[in-house]
Amino acid sequence: MSVAYKVKTTEDGWGCVPELQEAVDIYEEVGHHIYEIKHCVRSEDLEQMVDELLGMCIDMKQKLEEIDETQEYETVEDEE
Repeated sequence: MSVAYKVKTTEDGWGCVPELQEAVDIYEEVGHHIYEIKHCVRSEDLEQMVDELLGMCIDMKQKLEEIDETQEYETVEDEE
């Protein structure tokens, strides 16, 4: 079991973990593939689609693995 350490941030969302946003950005790139699959539109080559989806999965996995899950975030007031 890992010991969590607190990180104080003025960010009240998950912007304090940029790798998380990067993983979501990669996920959102898959939208056109989802549309094509769900709406029975075959416009891309199967090999190309599978390669792109696999690449996105690998990229997302790498970004998520970069996150230090032992960090616990605490929102604090901006000290201006």
